[in-house]
Amino acid sequence: MTLGKMKTNRRHFIKSMSALGLASATYSLLSACAGKNGTAYLNEKITKIEIFRYDINIPRYFSWGTWHNRQHLFIKISSGDFYGWAETPASKNDPDFKPTAWVKYLQQFKGLTLGEAQKILTSEQVLGSKQSLKMLESLDMGLLDLSGRLQNKPAVELLGLTGRNTVPGLYCILDKDEIKVRAEAEKSIEQNLGHHMKFKMYGDEVVDMKLLRIIRDVLGDDAVVISDVNKGYKKWESLNELKSILDRFKANGLNAIEDPAHLKTKQWIELQKMVRDLTLIPDAPMRPAWKGLKTMEAGMGHIYNLHPSTMGSLTHTAQLAHKVKEIGAKVMIGDDSLVGPACSAWQQIAIGVDATWVEAIEKKADSKIYLECLQSSATKKEANGYYSFTPKPGFGLEIDTDRLKKVSELYIEI
Repeated sequence: MTLGKMKTNRRHFIKSMSALGLASATYSLLSACAGKNGTAYLNEKITKIEIFRYDINIPRYFSWGTWHNRQHLFIKISSGDFYGWAETPASKNDPDFKPTAWVKYLQQFKGLTLGEAQKILTSEQVLGSKQSLKMLESLDMGLLDLSGRLQNKPAVELLGLTGRNTVPGLYCILDKDEIKVRAEAEKSIEQNLGHHMKFKMYGDEVVDMKLLRIIRDVLGDDAVVISDVNKGYKKWESLNELKSILDRFKANGLNAIEDPAHLKTKQWIELQKMVRDLTLIPDAPMRPAWKGLKTMEAGMGHIYNLHPSTMGSLTHTAQLAHKVKEIGAKVMIGDDSLVGPACSAWQQIAIGVDATWVEAIEKKADSKIYLECLQSSATKKEANGYYSFTPKPGFGLEIDTDRLKKVSELYIEI
């Protein structure tokens, strides 16, 4: 398709979408703007989009492979003097990564009004969508932050989230080296995060049991310890066999387990009944959020994970959280090894939905350079390792952009 035809099609799409009228939009941003502040904010144009590539060179070990390094993108979307921030892990093990696809995707939104941009975004947040979930979610976060600042309203208010209680931070260990796992568990105590611990399992009961015992030895009996196997347990013929494996972990102090194996919905429900007070945490079945709304059922677990970078839509995420609570279960907010602006945004969502804990927290080593650029945040890690929230417009982050440019591996203004 030629560039001219692409532009013509885009104008035609925007024109046809505008003909539907603002009242037909379903996103909270649009409905919020249509309140006492009117719809003027929807007419504000996106004047600048900036991309900062933030690199992390600290290995992370999973059951399926290793991240030796990661390339995150911090995205700033501006409308005049107002702006919104987003973050996404865009690449791994690729120190020469160029965000070409991201530039191509985001450049279509420059010059559009917020209303026009939101209509395009909403049209892609549907079942069967082929668009990258990370792209959709990042744009969503940036637009929501920007809209909140324009309206002088917290982003969580635009999402209809009312929780304000502190939420415990969840320290995560991504390593199978026993010495390093012990050291990380000790670090969690030093950082006042030893009360909630998550560690990666590798689908090998001998290895995983050693890691669990090390963590319990360091943290004691009172800490909440959960694991994530990424569906790693595969060598079982029946649910009874899988139950036996999980029972042994429970007997050694495991409180909850995320995605223990590849399970169908009925198997999730049956297995949770079988393991009783060991909490199952469905994660993969919830992705993306608009699909999770259709597929999740009561009884699959006691806690449901809403995982950043896989939800695709913050509005649908809020709806999904409400649905989980309606069936009498709890919500946790996961992580995608986030280090920057998205951490605070997801912490606010966690607080807004009264989550059991939030895994998306700034990491002492990974986030160090970002934190040196951070001027103020709406969320705060309290002395007890819980995260609190002081409402500010949008997601409320103030970042020294000039300093961020200097420490970034790559800076692009679209």
